[in-house]
Amino acid sequence: MNQGALVETLIQLSNFRQYTMAESLLRACTREQLQALLEVAERAFSKRLTYSLEKQLKRIGNATDKVKGVLLAELMKILNTWCMEGHRSAIRSVMMELALDEITALARMSELDREVYSMLHEYGLPYESSLCR
Repeated sequence: MNQGALVETLIQLSNFRQYTMAESLLRACTREQLQALLEVAERAFSKRLTYSLEKQLKRIGNATDKVKGVLLAELMKILNTWCMEGHRSAIRSVMMELALDEITALARMSELDREVYSMLHEYGLPYESSLCR
């Protein structure tokens, strides 16, 4: 997941005080992603989220990178939860930051909420190449 989408997701999670989901997302990040987030943390995140970020960065140490799809799978769970809670504007804020390949990868996830899936078309997922659901 690109930096902009990751930052926007964490901001929205912080606004909703959904720190457990934010920490889950941080656990799926690579060391490089965590370091990049730390550079914007003071300006973009609450103190609690910044603390969680620093804690996760210490915990990960010099571990090898995570599997690429793990972060998008965590994002899918967050988007599904927001959809059930009625936070569609937060979903759209994050989707605006996603790259087309990330949108396509989300569309391929069978557990993605149908309403969230339908929103993907607003952000670049072509109708003709979309998967049957």
